[in-house]
Amino acid sequence: MSSERHCVPEMPKVTIKKDNEIKNDKDSKSNIFLTIILILGCLTILFPLYMTIVIALKSPYEMTNDVAGALSLPSKFSLENFAEAIRVTDFWNSLGNSLLITGITIVLSVIIHSMAGYAIDRSMTRHKGFKMIYLYIVSGMFVPFAILMMPLVKETAMLKIDNMLVVILLYVVFYMPMNIML
Repeated sequence: MSSERHCVPEMPKVTIKKDNEIKNDKDSKSNIFLTIILILGCLTILFPLYMTIVIALKSPYEMTNDVAGALSLPSKFSLENFAEAIRVTDFWNSLGNSLLITGITIVLSVIIHSMAGYAIDRSMTRHKGFKMIYLYIVSGMFVPFAILMMPLVKETAMLKIDNMLVVILLYVVFYMPMNIML
């Protein structure tokens, strides 16, 4: 039988500060400052969220121009605003179009980009031309999507090709650099 020693790490020493030591801590001023910054950050996020929810649940006659009326909770929670928004904006048709575009884009992207990525990766070590193709495609990641989208939307509208098929094609092309890199 071998005489192996099992190494058990020592427990770290934990010191518990007393109340008077905590108050005299040098970092207490920076902790108060950070706490105030975090509270202000939370308010910047939570206040607009609160206002959005409260206004969405109020009926139109409860909307007022004074601050107290805008901040107050609705007397009766109502979902009429949501029903009106769904009716006016043709929500279900838009949702169906979005799901169709997303589904087709994902399927095409997975098929095309995985095959292209595989072919480029397998051939990159043997032929320098494939490395240049890879770098060219991946360089498309440096141009933000929003910068390219506005001119393309205007161009497709001028050419009268602003339909679902073109949108799907644009999404497949725009996501190519990221998908091939992965």
